[in-house]
Amino acid sequence: MVVGPCQVRFPNLDKTEEFQGVDTGKFSCTFMFPAGSDSVKAMKKKIAEVGGGKGGNPLTEVASDAEYDAGMFKIKGKSKFKIKVINALGDSVSTGSVSGATVQAVLGFASYTQGGGGVTCYLNAIRILKEGAGGDVDFGPIPAGYEPGADMEDALPF
Repeated sequence: MVVGPCQVRFPNLDKTEEFQGVDTGKFSCTFMFPAGSDSVKAMKKKIAEVGGGKGGNPLTEVASDAEYDAGMFKIKGKSKFKIKVINALGDSVSTGSVSGATVQAVLGFASYTQGGGGVTCYLNAIRILKEGAGGDVDFGPIPAGYEPGADMEDALPF
């Protein structure tokens, strides 16, 4: 199913994800959705169909008092294979341009039985709608007195 638009967090698309120093062997990306969005409603319905409402659910809500992304829904898609990333025109682009972008993603859902069972989320492809540099972070104006490149003229220590 195609979901989005949504925001990207923690993409692991250039190389497989590592967890506590161990390679998972999977590429992954976390997607953030506003509560009540059509994508959230569609994913909830699909997850219920696939898993019958039992076991683990890959779609979770961020706590309303969380420091970041409070009240949003997140889902992490994974794949054993490299992910195709395209721009809004359909041209292939670097996976490095996904970080902080607004995207659509093609996700698949499947049930599993290990460890009590549940539903897992597979990532198939990503289309970048709007490139980003860190999501919705607003750094404000450049600090007073700062001149871009001025620090490049410092004397080298050797």
